[in-house]
Amino acid sequence: MSTLPLLILYTSLLAIVISFLFSLLRNRRRHSSHRLPPGPKPWPIVGNLPHLGPMPHQSIAGLARTHGPLMYLRLGFVDVVVAASASVAAQFLKIHDSNFSNRPPNSGAKHIAYNYQDIVFRPYGPRWRMLRKISSVHLFSGKALDDYRHVRQEEMAVLTRALASAGTEPVNLAQRLNLCVVNALGRVMLGFRVFGDGTGGSDPRADEFKSMVVELMVLAGVFNVGDFVPALERLDLQGVARKMKKLHKRFDVFLSDILEERKMNGRDGGNKLTDLLGTLISLMDDANGEEKLTETEIKALLLVCSLPSLSLSLSLSLYS
Repeated sequence: MSTLPLLILYTSLLAIVISFLFSLLRNRRRHSSHRLPPGPKPWPIVGNLPHLGPMPHQSIAGLARTHGPLMYLRLGFVDVVVAASASVAAQFLKIHDSNFSNRPPNSGAKHIAYNYQDIVFRPYGPRWRMLRKISSVHLFSGKALDDYRHVRQEEMAVLTRALASAGTEPVNLAQRLNLCVVNALGRVMLGFRVFGDGTGGSDPRADEFKSMVVELMVLAGVFNVGDFVPALERLDLQGVARKMKKLHKRFDVFLSDILEERKMNGRDGGNKLTDLLGTLISLMDDANGEEKLTETEIKALLLVCSLPSLSLSLSLSLYS
């Protein structure tokens, strides 16, 4: 029998024990110098993960009824403070928001979101404030809604024609509405419809993007033990990091091709760049005295701004 599997096993166990002892010493120092909120007693190594159960939102609500709206949990080796009421959440999100603006590291942000280069997981600082300003002005402002009004009108027209062409046949209205939303979001973000033009034709680029979003939805729902037990992160026991890296390469090639295509069209005097991607390209070329956006930041911003809303709408479209 080969000794390599046994060596890997012993090394893993040793790493877990060392991490546990280090975490234990760190927590004792922290408990001695800082008062932590009340909470259930954590188990060795896994912490309070067993307390979460199969439906964490219900389990946390039950724990809050016992320990109060502000409680401390240790998920593996990760310290977590839970705000389980609106008033406590306001303390974190509004009153003391600058102290809690950074998000904890995780495998998804590291391997998919360009190693924390996006607006969601990027550490608070000048570059994060620049990305927030760009998003606020060019995506979430009233002017941006007016600029993209024609996109919504055109997609509503496509939806209306599709419903009219159905005649007396029954129609899944929820699915049709979600397809309309996904196509409008796709056009606003990237300049193309995710589900084609409604005539039944297929767009290979849209199909590729759709398959990547579906795969990301699956990976986002996987519990990755390496996020909570750092000693196991390098081992990637579940293969989650490997799948995320592979998916990131697909997203990067996809976004890079679109970025280069749009930059060439802009230089050659092609169609006016009226979507978010075109706006970001113009900010990269002309920063008006401010720091310029990099291509990596543009791709990370597109990825994070488009995927949450598209994922939700796409999931409703696929399963409605």
